[in-house]
Amino acid sequence: MFREIVFCAMVFCGVQRSESAITGWSGGGTITGADGTITLTSPLSEDSAVGTTVVSLTAASDGTVTGYSVTGTPDAADVSSTGVVTLKAQVDYEANAELVLLVVADDGSATGTATVTVPIGDVGPFTTTTKELCVKDGLGPGESVGDVSATGVDTYTTTDTTFAVDSTSGAVTTTASVTLNKATTDEYTVPISGAVTGGESNILTLTVKVGDCSGKEKMAAALGSLLLSLLAYTLLSM
Repeated sequence: MFREIVFCAMVFCGVQRSESAITGWSGGGTITGADGTITLTSPLSEDSAVGTTVVSLTAASDGTVTGYSVTGTPDAADVSSTGVVTLKAQVDYEANAELVLLVVADDGSATGTATVTVPIGDVGPFTTTTKELCVKDGLGPGESVGDVSATGVDTYTTTDTTFAVDSTSGAVTTTASVTLNKATTDEYTVPISGAVTGGESNILTLTVKVGDCSGKEKMAAALGSLLLSLLAYTLLSM
């Protein structure tokens, strides 16, 4: 009789000890099982403000998820009770090119960990990355094209061989051996690098158009065509 009671008690205890488990993750990617990795494809800009949502994760459990916690390298993130990860501090691309998060879900009986890698996007000093300038046809060697100066840029450089840029002012000129000829090339694309001393850099794409700067040439051509037509009409009418 005693053995039967002990046996029943053990069976009862076994049923009571049945535990839940984290079975997967979703949001930003999919993990099958309690633990796994997710790599985000869209970079998080380094100028993102505190409070910006990094990723929203949902852990699945055969019980009930009771909460989330997060640690990160760098230590820049918080997570809500619903799995929304936000920035608690700004990130810096020059210090860390990616943010690695360990997000832990807890269902009271078991935990699961999602390792989330977030690429950090570099922000350069050029806030506008395209510009267009127009110059006269026949512009000679060393003549001014315009400038690409921008607040926050310390140094300007270019690899272009037709145009040069002053390293401190951003003034753009033709190189010493170049005379622009619209008949040969009517448009140039010039990469200009802007850099902050010891920090970020990015590229401004400068488009230099030769001639037709204000549409006057087109208007003159149209007017000339009109005058020729009127002259022809007058001659035929005589």
